[in-house]
Amino acid sequence: MGNALRFELAQKHLSVLKQFFRVLTEEREAIISFSLEGIIRANNVKEELLKKLEFLEGEEARLAATEGEADKTSPEWSALLDELAQVVDSVRIALEKNMRLLTFSMDHVRSSIEKMVSFINRASYGGKRRPLSIIVSKEV
Repeated sequence: MGNALRFELAQKHLSVLKQFFRVLTEEREAIISFSLEGIIRANNVKEELLKKLEFLEGEEARLAATEGEADKTSPEWSALLDELAQVVDSVRIALEKNMRLLTFSMDHVRSSIEKMVSFINRASYGGKRRPLSIIVSKEV
């Protein structure tokens, strides 16, 4: 009974990880298209999925504490564990790519703002030149 429940939890874990990977793909597209709305939406969905993953991991730990380790020697378990490992690796790679894209995008925006500020500071309005200062936050 416990092994069947654990297998079901592992399948749900895999399903949520696949959803997370799809959201990372959507997030990448939003980053590339500079869609702040899309990035925020993806972050909200990722947060919900992370809560689900945390719950599932808690359930798995609770079962392990009460029933001991599951027998994961069957071909079904082997296939599931292999697929889990592949999806986890895909998620890790997608997260790294999205972080690089976000860094690039932030650097691009920062550079554009600095160029605009420089242009405005060089311009003279009514003979008075006052430098404009804009501080760009490094937080995403």
